Amino acid sequence: MNIWRIAPGRIISMLSGRLLIIVMAVGSATPAAYAMPVDDPQLATLRDDIEHAWNRRDMQAIEAGRQTILELGSAAETTPSRHDLAIYLGAYIRLRQSQLVAVRKEQARNYLEDCIIALEALLERRNDDAEARALLGSCYGASSRYHFLGAAWRGLEAGRQISAAVAQAPDNAWVVFQDGVSDYEKPMIFGGNKKRALGKLRRAARLFAASRPPGSVQAVWGEAETWLYIGRAHLAIGETEAAHEALQTALAMAPDSQDIREALQTLP
Repeated sequence: MNIWRIAPGRIISMLSGRLLIIVMAVGSATPAAYAMPVDDPQLATLRDDIEHAWNRRDMQAIEAGRQTILELGSAAETTPSRHDLAIYLGAYIRLRQSQLVAVRKEQARNYLEDCIIALEALLERRNDDAEARALLGSCYGASSRYHFLGAAWRGLEAGRQISAAVAQAPDNAWVVFQDGVSDYEKPMIFGGNKKRALGKLRRAARLFAASRPPGSVQAVWGEAETWLYIGRAHLAIGETEAAHEALQTALAMAPDSQDIREALQTLP
């Protein structure tokens, strides 16, 4: 929230009086999660299945899971909370799918527009939902790479949404994680800072660990990717040994993750 590889930041500069467009994609390769799945075991299981499919990069399994989630959310007997959760998860899956088809620009752009439209409608009903707001920021950030003329405002909107999410929920593990990834992905000239990102990511890891059920050592959803980014941040500032330790921690939590294995292979 990998996404992401949501595009870090790009500058397209056309000098000699031509247009200058600044693209700042400050979203996360890993989207923020929703707190409600713990209260909905069926959707939680489907969410976990989709995450395993993401680790394998299995688009067919991801889309099948999305269809099942949306069907459950729109069933006549469904509750409002399950309906909203299904919408959120459907948007999350679209963001994941956009990463898998990143080279097919039109399809990726359409996936991200689905994400944005769904979350904006959800936030009209749940304006205080910081996790949904953080995910919306990720979708805007990712979409900026596919909209030449609208790239600048989409990047700014991504930053605005993530900042608002942090203000709403400063101690929410998912929001803190998202903020850390934003700092990691953003170029230094736009205010990004790898060391500051590392501090936020490590705090997110502590918050995730504290959210486990009492006595449990089982990693919660998203914890492995937090450690993946901790490893990346350590590597970016030249701390190779710490990067290796963090990535090994991530791999122990998600042994099927291709992203983590590929990150380990990049270590010197």
